[in-house]
Amino acid sequence: MGKIFTNQVGFLPNCDKKAVLNFESPDFKLVDENQKIVFEGKTSHFGTDEISGEDTYIADFSSFTGQGKYKVVAGDAESVSFDISEKSYDKLMHDICKCFYYLRCGHGLSKEFAGEYYHEPCHLTKATVYGEDTDPVDVCGGWHDAGDYGRYSTAGAVAVAHLLYGVRFFNNLLDVKFDIPSEKCEKGELPDILAEVKVELDFLMKMQRENGSVWHKVTTFNHADFIMPEEDKAELFLFSVSSLATADIAAVFALASVVYKDYDSKYADLLMEKSLKAYEWLQSNPEPLLFKNAEGSNTGEYPEPEDFSNRYWAACSLYEATGDKKYYDDALALRDKVAAYDKEDSFKFYQGNIFTCFGWTDVAGFGSLSMLLTGEDSELKELSKNSILEEAERLCKNASENGFNLCMLKSDFIWGSNMEVLKYMMVLTVAGLLDPKDEYKKVLTSGLDYLLGCNSMDVSYVTGNGEKAYRNPHLRPTAVDGIDEPWPGLVSGGPNSGLQDEKAQTLPKDTAPMKCYLDDVGCYSLNEITIYWNSPLVFVMAGLLK
Repeated sequence: MGKIFTNQVGFLPNCDKKAVLNFESPDFKLVDENQKIVFEGKTSHFGTDEISGEDTYIADFSSFTGQGKYKVVAGDAESVSFDISEKSYDKLMHDICKCFYYLRCGHGLSKEFAGEYYHEPCHLTKATVYGEDTDPVDVCGGWHDAGDYGRYSTAGAVAVAHLLYGVRFFNNLLDVKFDIPSEKCEKGELPDILAEVKVELDFLMKMQRENGSVWHKVTTFNHADFIMPEEDKAELFLFSVSSLATADIAAVFALASVVYKDYDSKYADLLMEKSLKAYEWLQSNPEPLLFKNAEGSNTGEYPEPEDFSNRYWAACSLYEATGDKKYYDDALALRDKVAAYDKEDSFKFYQGNIFTCFGWTDVAGFGSLSMLLTGEDSELKELSKNSILEEAERLCKNASENGFNLCMLKSDFIWGSNMEVLKYMMVLTVAGLLDPKDEYKKVLTSGLDYLLGCNSMDVSYVTGNGEKAYRNPHLRPTAVDGIDEPWPGLVSGGPNSGLQDEKAQTLPKDTAPMKCYLDDVGCYSLNEITIYWNSPLVFVMAGLLK
């Protein structure tokens, strides 16, 4: 029997709404919880595309705005039930924000707020500076990065950036409550999102050396077995500084100083002081200092082939935060290096314009966001606008070429493909602010539908959200805590036609990209989680719900 794929969480009443059928049916119905028909429509035949391999028929019910619980019925098939309501995404927003709390390292969790997902304090010992004869360093705190227990400066900075740019562009993010301990500040209490981000910022400050440079990561020498975090007693190491980490921290501390000054001026001043110190180190060390794992170590490397985009972001962020033109001049001088790198296909990670990339490998897109936040017009602000709008047009064209209206090409289904979707959705979100085209909103909505179940796997890629939400993330604590369900709100890496792990390689090599997925804890190349796969979804949802 054929299947009906749809967003398993639901829809806002006035947004686009659709289901995708992989079988022929000339018409479809929408039925409520009592099986009463509330809407009838005709399907449109899209055909077969290369990313899904499905012969698709589209059931569009955008014109229906009644609130309640519904299913799509066509032929002998029916979809899962979903919600149409102004509150359809309230739980989702709560969960994707709360997941950072569950990933806290050190003394972070309490039974009051973590409930059954509580675990004992972890990774409290000081870290040995690898390869140096110096005293161990206290770097306790922050968030576990992914399925492992490592903490990484560039990854953490990017996750914080997604969240804080979300706050800068969409004030509604400050109103989201997600049940974490309150954080006192100069002017009372911090909003939940800023209280949670401060946990990571405090950790990242510990990763900065006296000279302003930043250690790339703190991990054990090799990945821990599948054990609870408090059982991971191996020695912690601080691995060498990198210009990548130092630039990213200079950028994100400047960004954070602007956000936190409205709540705690002393904290904001400290962030700016540390940002300037990192930037001074970069100026004194103009040659790239990249990162490679120590021989024999297998924890996350987070390598990047250049640091131009990182330095560009730092300059743009400091310019936006301070208004000092010297940072603008630095960014202008770096622009051509970044643009030239964008043309080097042998190095490029990102499919689109590098000035619109919001990932950990290419971060020039964050520089664009900072430039958009500046008050006056400038050459770089114009570059940012044009880059984002041109990229949005490319994404809309991509979406028109498959039955799911998904802005992805076959080549986008890489390790962490769901982050590729989310980076694109961020572009469309910002493009909608610059030029509120209906097409941008349609493609953005289709991306959310895809993540929440309207895909050829018929699975929601956010735990605890959707009737068929995935349940087996590659994540140590949820694998061994003895609790059936993982905590809600975790975004899976998603389909990956590279199939880089043993379990994934049980799939046929000619599997359509959208179907290169298994909900299996062993599939680290398909089903791992990371902080920076959750954070762009927070940004996108804040924009959608503004």
